[in-house]
Amino acid sequence: MQRQACFLLSIGLLMLALVGCASPPTWINEYLTGFQPPSSKTLAVSLPLAVGLLIALPENELSNRTTPSKESLDRMGLRIQKEFESPRMTVERIYPTIIIPATGLGTLSLERVREATQGGHCRKIIVVVATSQPARKVHYSMLEDQLFARMDAALVDLSSGQELATERGEDDYVLAQSYFFNAFSYPRLYYRTFTFAGPFTVVEGDPYKALGEAAFSGAADQLGMKLRQRLDPQPVAT
Repeated sequence: MQRQACFLLSIGLLMLALVGCASPPTWINEYLTGFQPPSSKTLAVSLPLAVGLLIALPENELSNRTTPSKESLDRMGLRIQKEFESPRMTVERIYPTIIIPATGLGTLSLERVREATQGGHCRKIIVVVATSQPARKVHYSMLEDQLFARMDAALVDLSSGQELATERGEDDYVLAQSYFFNAFSYPRLYYRTFTFAGPFTVVEGDPYKALGEAAFSGAADQLGMKLRQRLDPQPVAT
């Protein structure tokens, strides 16, 4: 009897499983090579500032069901641009997203960035690397997939090879799917601080793509805002 009670109790317990073997790298400098990193003595970036924007996606991310398409990542560039721009800062061009080998570590050389931004006249480029880390919670009647999306960025000068500033944006969303009630208000997508009870969005189409779009969009917004605050903390009023 005691064994049966323990078994029934174990059904209701929460199991947490991290998917994937390793966490993504911590800093943008782990992806860049051949650039001079900024130091504490680096002077503030002069304004006004016109930049190009390049997003890079590690090849390993392509195997994830939650990874947005290259076209979707290009749209993420528009979100970064919207949050980044101020009266003294503009994004003049968003370059097509590039795929970098394996995890992307040490693959973004000065020459590679110059090659990917050919055809533009911007010498200062915001280089962004998009990565993610999934986690899963299993309940007795429901499955929750959480996606931690991250965008690491550096503002670089292609003429000097100097990093001028670094920043990152992060966000995470949860996808809930029911074993029994997917025909009734499931799958549900909600922000990490909420629960499956709401508020939530009922997903139509591929739920994992929707999860990726939500998390990466939030990370893109965060990155653009934080770069603006770092580079132009006191924007001139229009």
